[in-house]
Amino acid sequence: MMRRSWAEYAGPRGAKDGVVGDVPEVAPYGRVCLESVKRGDSPGTWKAHRRWPEAQWLQGRSPVLWFAPGTPVVEGNGRRWSSPYPVICWLWEDKWFHVMALCREDGTGYYCNIASPPVWLPERKTLRVMDLELDVRIEPRGRPKVVDRDEFEMAVRRGRITRIEAAAAERAVEELLGWIKDRTGPFDPGEVIRWRRVGEGQVPE
Repeated sequence: MMRRSWAEYAGPRGAKDGVVGDVPEVAPYGRVCLESVKRGDSPGTWKAHRRWPEAQWLQGRSPVLWFAPGTPVVEGNGRRWSSPYPVICWLWEDKWFHVMALCREDGTGYYCNIASPPVWLPERKTLRVMDLELDVRIEPRGRPKVVDRDEFEMAVRRGRITRIEAAAAERAVEELLGWIKDRTGPFDPGEVIRWRRVGEGQVPE
């Protein structure tokens, strides 16, 4: 129900747009854009949050994206920056979060965005998500920290995040913390190693 609800207000979309599944338009290592938006202050309006316009597509269903060192990131205000290390991003069509592994020289850190499930916009080759303000961050060998709660609560008060979405965000945080504790999925060091090899063009073991 929530996923369909997000699809209804995902912004301007065509008849072929929809939730992510198998996406035949994108071959492995093909370029796609990951786009994050937020609701504006006026009803029915949207504003850019952040874009990764040169992501590489490694896997279709439950997308895995690769950002090579130097891949540009464009903020909503137009500021551009990039990371000096590779980043791996996992998204799921039924999860209200996506996970970025930061493959730094001093170890793997994580930046986990609490956001809507992705919607695929085929004409633009874009995965669009709605940012829900909350993030979970982990420094290499550090503990997880839930951050930006003040921004989240303000967005709820102002109606930029609905009560249903806020509840989904809180559940997503709890699910993420469970994954981190159990080293599930992206938090399994072996998964990071495997997908880094794929991103670098090597055949995984």
